[in-house]
Amino acid sequence: MTQPDDTPWVRRLAATALPERPALLEELVLREFRAALLMSDTDVLPYDESYFAHGLTSLGATEIEQRLEATLGRQVDAASLLNHPTVSHLLAHLRTEVLTEFFPAAEVRPGPVPPAGDSGVPKALVHDLLKDLYNS
Repeated sequence: MTQPDDTPWVRRLAATALPERPALLEELVLREFRAALLMSDTDVLPYDESYFAHGLTSLGATEIEQRLEATLGRQVDAASLLNHPTVSHLLAHLRTEVLTEFFPAAEVRPGPVPPAGDSGVPKALVHDLLKDLYNS
């Protein structure tokens, strides 16, 4: 099951009971986002809200991608982080595309995935900005 390039974290995931693996992955992802957003362990990071709305920049997302790749020993799709910027989507992506051997399909419980093209920015805000732009 393990590969020669498996990292200590991946070996820990492999040794973890199947029902406990999602929580271990969530812990890793939340730790990375909290560090990038300068949040404490008690600060709440909503899973279904854009992390860009909480102050993360595209550079910060790229840094998270690189740290996750180093920890996981696997490539993480940068487009997934940038195009669907929620923790929920990233967790689903990691379970179904990156760490598939550790999360059998029956055990994968992805959170809601935003529709294609949803940037996490409220549509009313975009509408108001465009209205102001075209009315000036």
